[in-house]
Amino acid sequence: MNNRLDSILRDPSLVTPALVLDFDAIDTTYLRFLSAFPGAEIFYAMKANANPLVIKRIAELGGGFEIASLAELELALSAGGAGERILCSNPIKNVPFLKRMHEVGVYAMVVDSTYEIEKVARHAPGARVYIRLAVDNSGAVLPLAGKFGVDGDTALALCDLAQERGLQPIGIMFHVGSQCLSSSNWVNAIQSASDLWHAAAARGHHFTFLDLGGGYPAGSYHDASIPTIENIGMDVMMAIHEYIPHTPGMKLILEPGRAMVAEGGRLVVEVVGKAERGSETWLYLDAGVFNGLMETFEGFPPIVQPLDEESLERPLHEFTLAGPSCDSCDVIARKVALPETHIGERLVFFDAGAYTNEYAAAFNGFPIPQFIGLGVERHQAHVETELEHMPN
Repeated sequence: MNNRLDSILRDPSLVTPALVLDFDAIDTTYLRFLSAFPGAEIFYAMKANANPLVIKRIAELGGGFEIASLAELELALSAGGAGERILCSNPIKNVPFLKRMHEVGVYAMVVDSTYEIEKVARHAPGARVYIRLAVDNSGAVLPLAGKFGVDGDTALALCDLAQERGLQPIGIMFHVGSQCLSSSNWVNAIQSASDLWHAAAARGHHFTFLDLGGGYPAGSYHDASIPTIENIGMDVMMAIHEYIPHTPGMKLILEPGRAMVAEGGRLVVEVVGKAERGSETWLYLDAGVFNGLMETFEGFPPIVQPLDEESLERPLHEFTLAGPSCDSCDVIARKVALPETHIGERLVFFDAGAYTNEYAAAFNGFPIPQFIGLGVERHQAHVETELEHMPN
């Protein structure tokens, strides 16, 4: 933990709950992605953290944006994102959104059904489109399979239909699941994409676009079982070299969301209540699943420790952590090992830069965490120097 971040987190006047995001960590992660995936283009998945300061920072770094809605489109544009640096990987798009994307020249958008192709052809005629391929999500903490994506044969038929309707089918995308813990998921998906790539070429389609989606995990710095960006990049680039035909002008796309912002974030909360319930000791925090910690409800184990390092010397106990609301679903995690903890003390959740405030609502009147950006004014000369030395 750097000194500036530590100082903010330990400031007794800090009003909790508070999400503190280190923007220097975003710079570092952005450069790591470029280094690990030579020649790839970054289109940040805005859903992970759409704070305007974060969006502005990504635009300053030269990144593009992956959007899912009209609101995200307008935010990307207001932060300096040009249409050519915006993709839409949401397979379901309403008509006003389609018309606005067509108006501002969004580079391309995904389709995975005949209905969507007909809609896009009508309201964004001539648009570039790419097909979402269904792939295995079994290596992910939060699988995303089922709601979107098609098999190879269906994808081929969709390419044919898109072309018939005057659209430009340019390639393929997939998503291996959120917080994917196995680089083999990407490798297997690239093999499937290769089969479709060759089959499409035999049907007269010239693909120049491969979107590896998101799912890149955060937290490898404190958990050796989590693959690093560099580990995944090495396996992915080898697979692309082996399976994807060399195509002049090909665009290789990454859509990192969580991995771009999570590790720079810390969520500071206060213990506002404590109770013995049978064999369990409960700690009630001023942030819960409704106002900041929704991902724990989806199965993401929290990484949490006392803010006061002196308390680490106390005996360990198992606690059930819960939020402040009156809803019985507001349970963050059970059997969390922490030193003896008391009302009025503070805890810090790590890897909290993604999906914390984005999921949060002031349910039951409890506020979402205040946002504090550390290092918002980036060291532009240093970052630009680093970018100049990145491989093309």
